[in-house]
Amino acid sequence: MPHVPVTWFVSSNPGPLTLDGTRCYAVGRRRVVLIDPGPRIGGQIERLESLVADRPVEAICLTHAHLDHSGIAEQAALRFSAPVAASAETLKRRGLPGRVLDDDGVLAVDGGEFKLRAIPTPGHSADHVAYLLEPDRAVFAGDLVLGTGSSAILHPDGEVGACLASFIRVLSLRPGRLYPGHGSPVDDGEARLKHYRDHRIERHAQVVEAVHSGARTVDELRRLVYGPLDGRLERAADASIRAHVVHMREQGEEVPAIAGLDDVSPRPEET
Repeated sequence: MPHVPVTWFVSSNPGPLTLDGTRCYAVGRRRVVLIDPGPRIGGQIERLESLVADRPVEAICLTHAHLDHSGIAEQAALRFSAPVAASAETLKRRGLPGRVLDDDGVLAVDGGEFKLRAIPTPGHSADHVAYLLEPDRAVFAGDLVLGTGSSAILHPDGEVGACLASFIRVLSLRPGRLYPGHGSPVDDGEARLKHYRDHRIERHAQVVEAVHSGARTVDELRRLVYGPLDGRLERAADASIRAHVVHMREQGEEVPAIAGLDDVSPRPEET
């Protein structure tokens, strides 16, 4: 079985949430699809041009609307004369025209020799999709799974229950290699997804225990669950704490009032 060539570069936007930077992927041999063209920063278009290497671009796919993944999508679409393809919600959030790729939407790669199938994977954000490359069964995971560490669930847009369901859905596809939005590719996709699922269940148990111990503010819960953190990670950790408390309520638990639960979480352009 021939494999689809996948190439990439790492954008120059390193940080606590983006790790070494956002990975921008080109999929295909003669004609390519770009996945997550990245942030709107100096030199990004030039790096995309080098990645494309004068090949026709069939589409520019987005996993979600966060600007570290999609900020340069409109400019890239003009430069490569290619449509943007994403979930309806992602296109709406970015105010972009384009092709809607919702549940099981399929995009041709290399003129139809291979396919990218959109897999709705909410959790990190409500508009998130992953892309299954067929027949290779590689998955472009966006921020559902990272190359190292764990991904934040950004309440109120992200949800714990949705995230767990997304892990189960992608696992049901028997994925091979994972290409994350941040961090290096993961060869054993199933093992990494199971690890993320188990970690999220364990994290939820930690939040439940912290609430039952008497913590009554998001700040107290974060300190109990995460311990000391880099200050730049605290807002994302707080957003995940809020998501877990909401999930407790969704599971039917009686949860006491938690101060700070309804505070604003990190905006998409900050993640």
